[in-house]
Amino acid sequence: MKKTFIILIVGVFVGLILAYISAGIIDSTSKPEFCASCHTMKPMADSFKISVHGANNKHGFSAEHCTDCHLPQKSLSGYLIAKGLSGTKDTLSEIGIGGRVDFVKNYWKMEDYVYDSGCLKCHQSVKSYDTAYGMNESSRIAHKQYWGDKNKGLKVSCVSCHNDYVQPGFAHPELLEKLESAK
Repeated sequence: MKKTFIILIVGVFVGLILAYISAGIIDSTSKPEFCASCHTMKPMADSFKISVHGANNKHGFSAEHCTDCHLPQKSLSGYLIAKGLSGTKDTLSEIGIGGRVDFVKNYWKMEDYVYDSGCLKCHQSVKSYDTAYGMNESSRIAHKQYWGDKNKGLKVSCVSCHNDYVQPGFAHPELLEKLESAK
């Protein structure tokens, strides 16, 4: 009995240490600095720094991680699976296996790599568009339309309206121009 208890305590302790280390690795590999360590992602990280979501706003808040927007936020398991798949794909692409991503061609396909669950993690008030603080009437109408379409099963996305074309400086200012000039 005593031996079993000691093994259990040691197992819990080792498990906690492994969980702590894993959480640290997940956190550090989700930040713009890590993502920018790959040559192909540097323009994205640079443009993020000067965006509204990169703390260039009157309140000074920022999305801390690239994955806050670019991975699904609905569940931990979904997040971890998407992170593993995305990281593997990006790494293979970076070393020349599987082909390079054409960021210019994919720029306007934002709904494929920006997740509404990420937007709603921070902007929960849009769920209550009728009472949301600071939302003007046209925003209320647009968000009511979004939720109505979403509830009907239609494919709608936050980035259909909220993007750098409609709202300059929103997420990645001047990125498309920089990517096109680098081609």
